[in-house]
Formats: sequence, C-alpha cells, structure tokens
Amino acid sequence: MTVAELLDRIGETSPTHHAMVLALQAIVHANAPGADEAVKYGGLYYATTRPFGGIFTYAEHISLEFTRGVELDDPAGLLRGEGKHRRHLRFTTPDDIDAAVIGPYVAQAFGRA
Repeated sequence: MTVAELLDRIGETSPTHHAMVLALQAIVHANAPGADEAVKYGGLYYATTRPFGGIFTYAEHISLEFTRGVELDDPAGLLRGEGKHRRHLRFTTPDDIDAAVIGPYVAQAFGRA
C-alpha cells in the first residue's frame, strides 16, 4: 500500500482522523527534512538511516510514536508509554495538535535517528 492509498483509506473511515493525520504528517515533514516516509505496521513510518517514529490511527485517537522516545527531552510531560524504548504523543481531537509544541519532539527524534 502506498502513502496516498493509506491516507485515502483513513479519509474514507474518518474525516476527522484524516485531518489529524495530515496535520501531523505536515509537522513531521517540516521538522524532519529528507526523512523517508513509508507505510509500515499499518501507519506512516519515518526513518533516515534508522527508524525514528510513525503516525498510527486507532479507533479513538491518533498516536505519534517515537522509536527511541525514552531518550527525548519532555519538559511539558506529554510523552506517554512505559516500554523500554518507545514513547508516544496521543491526540483525540484536531485541537490537540499544536505544531509549536509537537515540532520539537519530532526534531529531537529525527536528530537521534
């Protein structure tokens, strides 16, 4: 499946989720220039020489996941998760998405990839 096909499928299922994924995708593109984007594990997957994150849709929310999220600075205390490495940001409405807040997380993850 291509990125465009995945986005179309999300749009058919939930226009709200589609808008949220597009907003998060734009933030990733702005803060991780040159990152590879592919469909993997059912979502948008981002990597350079190593993977650094992805955008995944769930029934009730969208998750921006960071492969090595445990290493990220989190001054606002927004990162969720208790695994050994991964952390994520969770969004339930379009109003939850603030590029000024989210962008630095993406830039950090990209810089560690």
